[in-house]
Amino acid sequence: MANAANPNLLQGKTVVVTGASDGIGRAAVRAYVAAGASVVMVGRNEAKTAAAAHSIMSELRGADAERSLTWEIADLSRLEAVHDVADRLLARLPQIDVLANNAGALFLEREVTPEGFERTFALNHLSYFTLTTRLLVPLAAAARPGAPARVLSVSSRAHKNAHPVLDDLQCERTFGGWTQYANSKLYNIWFTRALARRLDPARVVAQALHPGVVSTRFATNNGGMGRLLRRAMDLISVTPAQGADTLVWLSYAPEALQGPGDYWEKRRRVTPSRTARDDARAEQLWTTTSQLTGLDADQLIRDAMSHAVA
Repeated sequence: MANAANPNLLQGKTVVVTGASDGIGRAAVRAYVAAGASVVMVGRNEAKTAAAAHSIMSELRGADAERSLTWEIADLSRLEAVHDVADRLLARLPQIDVLANNAGALFLEREVTPEGFERTFALNHLSYFTLTTRLLVPLAAAARPGAPARVLSVSSRAHKNAHPVLDDLQCERTFGGWTQYANSKLYNIWFTRALARRLDPARVVAQALHPGVVSTRFATNNGGMGRLLRRAMDLISVTPAQGADTLVWLSYAPEALQGPGDYWEKRRRVTPSRTARDDARAEQLWTTTSQLTGLDADQLIRDAMSHAVA
């Protein structure tokens, strides 16, 4: 299996991975560290994230692994926590070569965060938007001629089941857990396309991907119905390492530098749904998300892109 990353292209790189304590994220972290990258794991649970980190260090058995793997704790469904972890990362990382937006979940019942956002939308979309735009300065600072930094967002083939209503992003009028999850995965693609249009591809390249149906704990937070869904998914699931393969590959592959804003599956550029290619609606989402987060995202991008490539 081609999960092993090219060490010559990831050696010495700095990588930030969200949703890093389990599943795809944890498998990606292991591959990055094994290839010589310095990795910051972002996880929600301190004990679980630390245990995952120590397990990876033990598996790789080396002082280099211990020096190269650290973690930060944040509940990324809360914007305040996203800003807090962004502040901590900005303080300690002058350069970030790869940002892997991987954190995500399915909530079959409608939940609202303390800040008033529907939780699926907050975790699966707002966190990607907020963390990425906040970290654009160290991302741009990592760029070298012919080697831009990379923002990689884990979407899903589930985006094809989306039914977005742009004047009801929080699903206050009608909520369906699976539909809102599919919507959020569509938003990942819209975000990636809108971001790519704004970035200087010599500085930062953005791509989205489908990891496959992966054997993880995904959906098991939803009680009996979630466990039933998980058992059905496991009939066609691939391993976390297989699920992480395209994510890790996009972190170093030269192919990812061509056609920024694209959507990938099994290391291949594929065409997302017609709705996912609706850039006018993607722009509407970008504007609304900027308002909801209180970020002047376009100005943050202009500021980050204004520095010359070293």
